[in-house]
Parts: sequence; C-alpha cells; structure tokens
Amino acid sequence: MRSGSAAALALMCCLIVAPAGGAEIIRSVPHRDASQRYAVLAPERPARAVMLLYVGGEGTLRLESGAISSVNVLFRIRDQLLAAGVRLIYVDRPDGRHARADAEYAKAAALIVARENAERLPVFVVGMSRGSISAVNVAARVPVSGVVLLSGAVSGTHDGTMRDAPHAAVAVPSLLLLHRRDACVASNSERGLRSFAAEMPKSRSTIIVMDGGTDEAPGRGRPAECHPRSHHGFNGIEADVAAEMVKWLDLHLPTDGGVRAQPMHAPAQP
Repeated sequence: MRSGSAAALALMCCLIVAPAGGAEIIRSVPHRDASQRYAVLAPERPARAVMLLYVGGEGTLRLESGAISSVNVLFRIRDQLLAAGVRLIYVDRPDGRHARADAEYAKAAALIVARENAERLPVFVVGMSRGSISAVNVAARVPVSGVVLLSGAVSGTHDGTMRDAPHAAVAVPSLLLLHRRDACVASNSERGLRSFAAEMPKSRSTIIVMDGGTDEAPGRGRPAECHPRSHHGFNGIEADVAAEMVKWLDLHLPTDGGVRAQPMHAPAQP
C-alpha cells in the first residue's frame, strides 16, 4: 500500500463523531486493494451481544461524511436495539471492486468482528433487502451465533440473490422477516422465502410475516416498491420489527450469564 494511502486509512480508522442519539466510532478494514468503513454504536449499559448490520440498495451509508446517512429500517430501529444492550456495527459499501456474496467480502467482516469484539460476545449478522445477500454470506463463512434477514432477496437484484452466497453452509439459527404487502419483486414471495429457508438445512429458521404500517415511498414502479419507506422497508412498524428481533435474540443468548466464545481472529472460510 502506498504511504499516502496508508495515512489516509489510518485517519479513517480513528474518526469519532457525535451525532444526535449517541457517538458513532467510524473505522475501516482492508477489503481487496481498498478498504471498507463501518460505524460502531455502543449501548449505554454493557453490551450483551454484537450485531453486524448490512443495509439494502447499494449498501451505502456515506460514512466518508463522518456520520451514518441512511433511512433504512436497520438504522431507524437503532435506539431499540441499543436499549436491548446490543453493540451495533453498521457496515458501509466497500471502496473499489466488491461482490456481496464472495469470500473477500466475508473476510472483511471477520476482521471487523476480531477488532470490535474483544469480549467474545455472541455475534449476530443482519441484512435488509440486498443486504441479506451480505448477511447470508457472512453467516456461511464467519463464526456467528445467528443471522437475521429482512425482506430477503430471493429474486434477482443488481447484486444477485441470497442463493449466490453459500447459503447451504449456514449452520446457525436464522430469523426471516417479510411484510405481507411487500411489493418489491426481489422479496415479495413468501413461498420463495420459505423455499430459501429450506435450502439452509443446518439452520433452524423462524419465518415471521408482518403487516401494518404505511407506504410512504415516493414515485412508483420498482424504485418505489423497494424503497426503504415502503412496506418492503417495514415503514411504520419499526417498533414491531425491533421487538421481534430482540425477542428472537433473547432466545439465542446464554441464559446463565455466560458468554458464548467467538474466535478472536475468526478467519473467513474460502
């Protein structure tokens, strides 16, 4: 790596900002010949779990600006997740060439886990829409305790589908959330979602079909149907989504006060 690039990377690795709602620590890890930024939000009380979160669309959080910029449901429910004692790690789109379903993408996630989970807390990976491809990929290649998929991409998107990741290798519990009125062609099939879950035979899957909320997406057609403010994005039922996630999380955390050990340097599998 050139010295100038190394200096820039060092600056990115230690940027701390304080937006409304709490401090975000922004760091980065290597990804191929570039880097991938992520933001860490810590709960006020000691964390009992860690979540890696991947938003949909292009996966962009614009962390180069110094703070998270997103209307994705995973960011809209941050306060509820923090209140539940979860350390949140929002992972931005990598710089340079990347693919959500490849091994290099998962290697970057493993580096993040190794850096941000010194206590070896249970780690859960969460993906929304196209971010579900990233989440399945990480769950298949990196030691985690569970995976949560919201509006999972079972049909074609610009990034492919969850089946492009080695989903049959996922061997941890999974929670799959779908809105009954989701109109996005990538995720609106309950039958397709159940079929996908069946293709993860090593995972104990829980599927929840939700309803309610309002569709406030601008425009029409696929951009509107797959918009974060549509039923696809669980608009208006954020509290319900967070409650289902926390309830499921509670079922998969140690009940004896112990901590499920995670490898300090969890290598991604090829």
